[in-house]
Amino acid sequence: MADVLLFHHVQGLTPGVVAFADSLRGDGHTVHTPDLFGGRTFESIEAGLAYAQGDGAPDFDNLADEIAGELPESLVYGGFSMGEA
Repeated sequence: MADVLLFHHVQGLTPGVVAFADSLRGDGHTVHTPDLFGGRTFESIEAGLAYAQGDGAPDFDNLADEIAGELPESLVYGGFSMGEA
């Protein structure tokens, strides 16, 4: 089975993203779901974009690189919307 690094969308690590990850886990995969928004979730795409593009937003590229660097090299990468970047 695969090690999967799954990035959330612009609304954050929502229950839907977690449910998808859990379905992959149920198939025997190891799935990593980092929370790039530090626990924040947003009700709309616009609100999530405002946070992600606003002053003080995390450096998502560096954050993703750090997370991936701690995991096996043979990762399968996946993501939703913003997370596919």
